[in-house]
Amino acid sequence: MDVRIREARAEDVNAVLALWSASGIRPSMTDTPADLRRLAERVPDLFLVAESGGRVVGSVVGGWDNWRGHVYRLAVHPAFRRRGLGRELAAEIERRLRLLGARRIYALASSEAGVAFWASVGYERSGDTAYVRIFARADGGA
Repeated sequence: MDVRIREARAEDVNAVLALWSASGIRPSMTDTPADLRRLAERVPDLFLVAESGGRVVGSVVGGWDNWRGHVYRLAVHPAFRRRGLGRELAAEIERRLRLLGARRIYALASSEAGVAFWASVGYERSGDTAYVRIFARADGGA
């Protein structure tokens, strides 16, 4: 699989939004082109895309509050699933968060597939709400 993970750029925004739609991610109030462009410009090291043949086929967004890391919007295009790309994206954003000093990282999952994915990469359930499950991995994760 010829895929490379890189930092997102402002010109990737429409492709990322299309990816999220194809992946079944429900839009939130911050899923706008303007918000994503701002993210790509201000925090490019925590907004990553996976690219294959010039096409965005995966994404992940990290957040760092100077205390713990957060992972949002991990998405892989349906045609590229089951090839380890989700694991690669998760590992890369986790690596970057740990370089910032994160000792605890939370990942949000809004579907049963997301819950299964995060559990498969070593995250444990740490809470529950009506629409999202929160997982965490403490120090020592992969």
